[in-house]
Amino acid sequence: MKITQNLDNNWTMRTEKYGTLPCKVPCSLYSVLLDNKKIPDPCYRENEYISTPLSDMDCEFSTEFECSNELLAADRKILSFGGIDTISEIFVNGVKVGESDNMHCALKIDISGVIKKNNMITVKITSPTKIIAQMQQNRPLWGVASTMAGYPHMRKAHCMFGWDWGPKLPDMGIWRSVELTAVNGALITDTRISQRHSENFVNVDIFVNSDFEFGRCKVTITSPDRETFTAESNANAASASVSIGISNPQIWWANGLGKQPLYNVVTEIFDKNGVKTDEKRERIGLRTLIISRDKDEWGEEFCFKLNGEKVFAMGANYIPEDQLIAQRSEKRTRRLLEDCAAANYNTIRVWGGGFYPDDWFYDICDELGLIVWQDFMFACSAYLLTKTFEKSVREEVRQNVLRLRNHASLGLWCGNNEIESAWEGWGLPDDPQAKADYLTIFEEIIPQILAETDPETSYHPSSPSSGGGFKQSSSNHAGDMHYWDIWHNLKPIEDFRKYYYRFCSEYGFESVPALKTMLTIADPVRGDLDLMSPVMEAHQKCVQGNEKLMFYLAQMVRYPYDFAQLIYSSQLLQADCIRSSVEHMRRARGRCMGSLYWQVNDSNPVISWSSVDYFGRWKALHYYAKRFYAPVLLSLNDSDISALKFNISNETLSSVSGEVYWDLRDNKSEILDSGHFAANVNAMSACDFAPVNLSKLLSTEHDKRTRYIEYRLEIGGKTISRGSTLFTRPKTFEFIRPNIEISAKDISDSWEIALKSDVFTKSVCLDLTDRDAVFDDNWFDIHGDEVRVNLCKSRVSAPFASADEFLEKLTVRSCFFELK
Repeated sequence: MKITQNLDNNWTMRTEKYGTLPCKVPCSLYSVLLDNKKIPDPCYRENEYISTPLSDMDCEFSTEFECSNELLAADRKILSFGGIDTISEIFVNGVKVGESDNMHCALKIDISGVIKKNNMITVKITSPTKIIAQMQQNRPLWGVASTMAGYPHMRKAHCMFGWDWGPKLPDMGIWRSVELTAVNGALITDTRISQRHSENFVNVDIFVNSDFEFGRCKVTITSPDRETFTAESNANAASASVSIGISNPQIWWANGLGKQPLYNVVTEIFDKNGVKTDEKRERIGLRTLIISRDKDEWGEEFCFKLNGEKVFAMGANYIPEDQLIAQRSEKRTRRLLEDCAAANYNTIRVWGGGFYPDDWFYDICDELGLIVWQDFMFACSAYLLTKTFEKSVREEVRQNVLRLRNHASLGLWCGNNEIESAWEGWGLPDDPQAKADYLTIFEEIIPQILAETDPETSYHPSSPSSGGGFKQSSSNHAGDMHYWDIWHNLKPIEDFRKYYYRFCSEYGFESVPALKTMLTIADPVRGDLDLMSPVMEAHQKCVQGNEKLMFYLAQMVRYPYDFAQLIYSSQLLQADCIRSSVEHMRRARGRCMGSLYWQVNDSNPVISWSSVDYFGRWKALHYYAKRFYAPVLLSLNDSDISALKFNISNETLSSVSGEVYWDLRDNKSEILDSGHFAANVNAMSACDFAPVNLSKLLSTEHDKRTRYIEYRLEIGGKTISRGSTLFTRPKTFEFIRPNIEISAKDISDSWEIALKSDVFTKSVCLDLTDRDAVFDDNWFDIHGDEVRVNLCKSRVSAPFASADEFLEKLTVRSCFFELK
């Protein structure tokens, strides 16, 4: 018998300043104050500065609940907290039953001795800022300057103390579900599912562990076609194992490579009398997935190897979706991850300065075919390995590995973000003990735990790293690399193409989010919509970030004439920068095997490196990603106009054959020269083609300012990939103001927009004045022909009554011109 009672509802929060307020789990100091309208939005204008000090308060969360007689009659009553943030004492009916010091750990507390018919739970949480201030005073530890000093002392999401894209709102509360479980007998603590693959056959080994001895276990696996496979095992101990053979298995592939069939696994345990005491339900994908580090002519490769195929990873870095994590939701996560899959990602990196995502994150990645690079939650910090800290870290690592290891999408465990490279090259304060403790944590403790709990999944000690031990952590020859000379060090955008990294897991460029987003944090009447205003500076967390943005804008585009044009120009520049870098890496497939740009999402409305802003609005970069991460990509290496090299990168399991067409056009989009050639590219490879010499037609500065090349790959008469390249920076290209014709048609479940221009029209951006929408294509070029774009009605935040209303709300902008 097992009874579970959810305890998420009917809580209160009490603070000395605000008294007692109602709430429900998940809840936190800031979220409860916001819900009860006690404080203004911390993200509006400069409200962060009056909100941060609130975290100096302690707070107390309480709930009362009644137990059934059946629950009270059970042998054991277990109180479970999915997560408490962070330093707390837990009381049941006035008796202290537990405490917490790590928000990344769940707690299970046997309260059989104190529970009764009517009960009260109280969780007393101590201010995190007061604790880290005292600990930092006693023993300073290095951390990045954009955060609150002392944050490495606490096992709490580091970015809650501020980051170079997030405000300082170090929240506290109960951030995951609370449950009471009553049971007679054993409960399953964890399962480990291991796979052994052979031709058309997979052996699935299931290892079951429980908190008490049990008599028998039974495992049932159901295929996507509802075929069932069952095995049983006698235990008479606290563990057991079974093996199940699956013939003709349906294999799980990453997005773009195949389908994502998932098998349902039900594990049941029974006592010695045959009574079921617990069960666990989960889904698995049948696949092999490791990191390959094979030696090659350039050093040592670093790539995901999925079902025997070496995969070029395409994706971005993921950060917490909200600075107040009590506000996260499965619906919001699903929309973001579906947007990643729609942009042809096959990989996503969970960055180490936040928290381990909820189960639903990995469930959705399993469904969508997104390989997860999973950092442990350590970033940009020095740590001191006291006995208490070590015990907490060991439990954190063990718990989260046990929780996540069976997911099909889990591709890599990574020790931390940028700590090895920081010790090696950032000029950290001299701290021999903390440096030695780094090696103990990330090159001894974590690998040891993984060897015991998840030997199948690859481990990488840090990002970036070439293998650990402070030996060339940032290398062109092995491991992964973070490249930030473009942006932080103001290197020219073209500099990226000088390098051939084995796997670039961080690089990025900032932009300003949509005007609708900026209006949620700024007051135009008070002059906030100025990049150098105090409000814009408050929402730019990167040191001198707005100055850097203007530095690059001055190089690349003409001076923006208003704030809307500034937003457009910044997003165009960001998208072109990342596009150029990705195309370079994909042309070097084999030598370079991964691109994860920084970053896909925001935790607040902010000027940042994201491609999707806080409200889910796609920036230009995300539309570009849909093109440059396409499984089959045609790109052009334009570094030498006398030898322009076309390249096709084929990230599919089949060879492709098609025709490449190119046109040299003038700024009126009239064709001056053209050519085409047949192209055949093997599966999972990239191929250069014979160069094209246009030096005679681009011999003068005037030629370069008035001419561009447009190219496309056609397979079976259908355009698969297309692009265009200027031979000068956009600010010096002589664009002609276009006359554009726009029409819209209602075609059942979508709107079809037709656009026609009389001249070359670059980077056409469609938007709606009073609604949010995701178009099937956007930020595209028009070459004098007609372009048709669809907008699925389900991707519009509110319906339109007619095509006339739709056109009235549609806005159109291109490079340097507002067209509608």
